Amino acid sequence: MVSSLQLPPPPGEDLQAEGRRLEQLVLSDPAGRAGWITELARVAVDLDLSVADLRSVATQLTWVSRRLGQPIPAIAEQCRDTGAVGLVHQYVCGQRLRFDFNFRGLEDFCDRHANSPHAADALVRSFRVFARLGARLPGATEDLEAVLRLPDADARARHVCLAGLWSAYTVPGQGDMLLKLANAMIALGEADGTVYFRRAAANRLLGNYAAALDDIDCALSLTTPGNNEINQDYLRERQLIGLAAQLARN
Repeated sequence: MVSSLQLPPPPGEDLQAEGRRLEQLVLSDPAGRAGWITELARVAVDLDLSVADLRSVATQLTWVSRRLGQPIPAIAEQCRDTGAVGLVHQYVCGQRLRFDFNFRGLEDFCDRHANSPHAADALVRSFRVFARLGARLPGATEDLEAVLRLPDADARARHVCLAGLWSAYTVPGQGDMLLKLANAMIALGEADGTVYFRRAAANRLLGNYAAALDDIDCALSLTTPGNNEINQDYLRERQLIGLAAQLARN
């Protein structure tokens, strides 16, 4: 069994059952035909899923698909569908390119679907923010602030923005912005291992080494069994913090 992304379980017995069934569809699709994406859209309509639940389930299933080595769905034309099919396809394609840190590919995807019916969705707009921050394009921080102010911005959209800031090594004030957003997410009750991991990096950049160690140790304590790659990412950050602290003392 491939370990899933660290996400809180979706509420509701029906949704939990459908989530397990959809994950089995992903796991039983070695060729990556991605029929689960259309099936997720159907479930979203049948269960009248909230946008937050749909984003969370789409993200989790996309992570599982990527861990299995399945290709990015070659179904971009379906992103223009005005209903749930189009929205789910945009979520899945965007999250997959984001997980791959394919900044230029994601920017191109956003450009090709700039006029889609779902272009104003906060998670869809966060994909462009992530791409522009990572690709070192001008205006990325202004786009970031605009997305964070959207009324439908939620934990999923903020996670994408946080990951973009974490990747934005050439942006002036990266550490301050990363710390501010991580703190805001924690205050909103959206703290998980990833948020503490990103905040540890922010504190390291700012020279707050004791706080950085506290954050990364918290992230490590929240790692669930089986997420070995995530655990290794956190350990590498802990080593970076230690090295930075030693260099600062010399």
